Amino acid sequence: MTTQRLRPTLLDVARAADVSRATASRVLAGAETVRPDLARRVLESAEALGYRTNTAARALRSGSTGSVALVAPSSELDGGSGPFVGAPLRGASSVLFGRSLQPVLLLDDERDRQPLVRYLSAGHVDAAVVVLQRESLPLFRELAELDLPMVFVGRPTTAMDAGLSVVDCDNYGGGRQAARVLLEAGRRRLATITGPAGYAPSDDRLRGFQDELEDREIRPALVVGGDFSLESGSVAARDVMARRPDLDGLFAGSDLMALGAMRVLHDTGLRVAHDVSVVGFDDTVVAESASPPLTTVRQPLREMGERAAGLVLEMLGAPGSPPRQEFLPTSVTRRRSV
Repeated sequence: MTTQRLRPTLLDVARAADVSRATASRVLAGAETVRPDLARRVLESAEALGYRTNTAARALRSGSTGSVALVAPSSELDGGSGPFVGAPLRGASSVLFGRSLQPVLLLDDERDRQPLVRYLSAGHVDAAVVVLQRESLPLFRELAELDLPMVFVGRPTTAMDAGLSVVDCDNYGGGRQAARVLLEAGRRRLATITGPAGYAPSDDRLRGFQDELEDREIRPALVVGGDFSLESGSVAARDVMARRPDLDGLFAGSDLMALGAMRVLHDTGLRVAHDVSVVGFDDTVVAESASPPLTTVRQPLREMGERAAGLVLEMLGAPGSPPRQEFLPTSVTRRRSV
């Protein structure tokens, strides 16, 4: 004859940890007001007993669903966004899993955003982390009015700084870093290929690059526009060579544009690093696989997702807290293009 093993209860955990039921409940609900030694005993007892919280019951009592939406462009399904969406999603998910919260992936279908907006408005999730790309600006406008704790990863427009929580990289500082790399290599006849005008990351990278040159009293760089794509980098580089044939240093506002420019330099008989130093921005896989491997400014994409999820958790723990804008530092990954 066999007996069925009973599922451990909250009271079992409290008795094993020698604390009150209320204390055990607060610890397992994620409260941070319990003494660390008591919290550790509760967690260790819960683990030893195999206790699992009843999420549905907790949601009914507290109004919490135990889930957080991760919103991304539907274009990510074909891999078109590369690491710019995937890396922040992985970072945010790791933080949420670490707090026993369930990430819920929601896709932005730019043809009809109303189902997404209705879902987020209906109380199905406790909060949202929204990964924005350049084409996401209409989505931002739709979501900015929702009464839901929300953090945006990325910043298509500087207008987002008012009243919203945003995590991005320090694009301005990255532009200054790119200029310093070229100047330290002795380059003085410079050009830069920018991303789309009016898009905050493009504008900030260009402004940082120009300010660094101005502060060092270096001749202004030739500025040619692109759109972050490989082909736009090639087109812009041909324009640069026609207008500044004595070029010896080039900063491209994305790795893809840098790769397109390097192909043009090669076709015109110039040797990257020897004749012209090239610096990109992003530190994607194409930077490492370029010939020669590309020196680039690294965006901390995964860390941006992690911090966004962290901010969401802080907002859930302190309702009504003021919005936060955080800009994570970039760094230079040095390879052989300089």
